[in-house]
Amino acid sequence: MARGSLRRLLRLLVLGVWLALLRSVAGEQAPGTAPCSRGSSWSADLDKCMDCASCRARPHSDFCLGCAAAPPAPFRLLWPILGGALSLTFVLGLLSGFLVWRRCRRREKFTTPIEETGGEGCPAVALIQ
Repeated sequence: MARGSLRRLLRLLVLGVWLALLRSVAGEQAPGTAPCSRGSSWSADLDKCMDCASCRARPHSDFCLGCAAAPPAPFRLLWPILGGALSLTFVLGLLSGFLVWRRCRRREKFTTPIEETGGEGCPAVALIQ
């Protein structure tokens, strides 16, 4: 008997959680609020939907609490600053690569004389024959 009532309670609990999730996903309005279009919120004082754009001028209005936080204005200089920084990094990389190549490249200096006489290792008689 206890086992059967426990199963019923478990089923009711699962059903309740399922219904709560379903209501939250469906996005049901809270009781007493009127559905407003996106970008507007219900004003209890005026008894109508008000545009959230007016919250910038009057932020303490009653309907501004229902407005989602306005997204920040886009930072218009983001791409030029990012592009300039990447370009500067690229140019500095090329410049440092060139300087390292110039400093470390193999230098062939012609300071050692070329033996035209044959020197001691090659007698002059052997050259004539």
